[in-house]
Amino acid sequence: MNYMKKSENDGFKEENFGFSFDPNVLNRFAHSVHSASRGFGIKYWILMLVSKQKMTGAQMIDKIYEMSFGFWRPSPGSIYTILKYLSENGLVKIDEKDNKKYYSITEKGKEYLDSSWFPWRSASGFMNKDENASIAESIETIDNLSEFIAEKEKLLNPENKKILKKVDDRLHKIIK
Repeated sequence: MNYMKKSENDGFKEENFGFSFDPNVLNRFAHSVHSASRGFGIKYWILMLVSKQKMTGAQMIDKIYEMSFGFWRPSPGSIYTILKYLSENGLVKIDEKDNKKYYSITEKGKEYLDSSWFPWRSASGFMNKDENASIAESIETIDNLSEFIAEKEKLLNPENKKILKKVDDRLHKIIK
């Protein structure tokens, strides 16, 4: 098969008998997905993040970038606009320390997050009202993620291993 080099703007480039996606195209794609949602999902990401620990807006930007595998880095304008909205509506609270604002979830925010299904709940489990379907999907996700982590084992740092140990302990308690 003949792989031809296409123009720079079409998103492909020749590389060793195949092609790879141009990172600029992936970035534009991720940005277009975010733009299409008009920030709908970002408030859930923020609430999920601050339900785990207090965070600054900059830390949230970095964490979302990490969670999206580098495909999307929300702008400060979008993060801080949504943080203002969440604060004004009593879903997050602000603590100031060392000239920085740290955001954390409120009880109202927890209730809001817990009452939503997007994107933290299984859509099929929600629609079918079948708890076993969502459990099975969750176990399959854990299995897939464990395979991915096993493939990346050499990249694990001590902090990663500490977190995985906590997950392992939690799972052992469940299955004992």
